[in-house]
Amino acid sequence: MKSLAAEIMRAVEDNSLTLPTLPEIALRIRKCEKDPNLDVIALARIIEQDPATTAQILRIANSPLVRREVKVADLSKAIGLLGMNYCSKVAISCATRQLFNSKNPSSGKKMHEIWHHSLNVACHCYVLANKIGLVPEEAFLAGLMHKIGALPIIAMSDKDPDYTTEELNKTITEIHPMLGEHILTHWQFPRSIADVPQNYLDKDRYANKADLCDIVSIAHNQICGEEDFIDWENFSSLDRIGWHSSTVVNEFNNLSTEIQLAHDVFEFKAT
Repeated sequence: MKSLAAEIMRAVEDNSLTLPTLPEIALRIRKCEKDPNLDVIALARIIEQDPATTAQILRIANSPLVRREVKVADLSKAIGLLGMNYCSKVAISCATRQLFNSKNPSSGKKMHEIWHHSLNVACHCYVLANKIGLVPEEAFLAGLMHKIGALPIIAMSDKDPDYTTEELNKTITEIHPMLGEHILTHWQFPRSIADVPQNYLDKDRYANKADLCDIVSIAHNQICGEEDFIDWENFSSLDRIGWHSSTVVNEFNNLSTEIQLAHDVFEFKAT
């Protein structure tokens, strides 16, 4: 009896595994980010070609998240207000939503579940990063992409109705970190984000200072189910952000309003 995990690894080894492709607008933004002459107008021209992303950035610019009293109706002004790096990362994040769609009801349900978990992690990451001095939009993108490796596994399972839900879930747990790193490297994401899938579950990971992986680790542990929860006393990431295991519950309670606000703002609509 063939296993889904074995099929995935065989496809990885012979380079036949179909990887998800970044949506066109995300590809264009990733390319223009490397241009030293990129300005607000040029970035606006790219983003405005996608109405959903444009609406999302204007929504953020007019939200309590940035605390502006004057309404912003122009995309260029919104980019000027929020910053080009911020808007680039948000636009890429928004575009990736469409990768979590499927015509298959069963796999569509699983993708929907992973998307909402990832979005929840990302919103926690955004708030945590803002509190400890990391770049919030980069932390958000790292949180959103931490389980991207599940997508080719789900796509592979769609090809054979004999694979059970239990086997799919087991394979995702075992292999998504490796595939996630592979996908994000293929997309040429920075190492600070591409390394997250492989490392966010490592409670003993060593780092000189707090980084994006620490933020994703803490956010994931906060919202994961009881079966995956790791006791905070065994969490090395807490020390690096200046928290203690005995105060984690209070820390998150204090951040609950901001996390909910992030959810309200970043609840991307399916495309």
